[in-house]
Amino acid sequence: MLLKNKIALVYGGGGAIGGAVARVFAREGAKVFLAGRTLAKLQKVAKDISDAVGSPTPPRLTRWTNKPSTGTPTPSRRRRAGSTLR
Repeated sequence: MLLKNKIALVYGGGGAIGGAVARVFAREGAKVFLAGRTLAKLQKVAKDISDAVGSPTPPRLTRWTNKPSTGTPTPSRRRRAGSTLR
């Protein structure tokens, strides 16, 4: 139990590598938070972790996206698009 009483936030937790990392962290005792774009994949990894570790509380899930929440382009997007707005 190397990670007992630690918190692990795994971005891309629904993918092959992120899911494997999350499983190992949970097996080593960490409280795991999963973040990714596809909720169904995150739920599958969370279920796998709960089943394997026997945790009474499943990992927390967070869906994230690269889109700005306000609809306003971010400064880096404006530069990429060649906008004169700064």
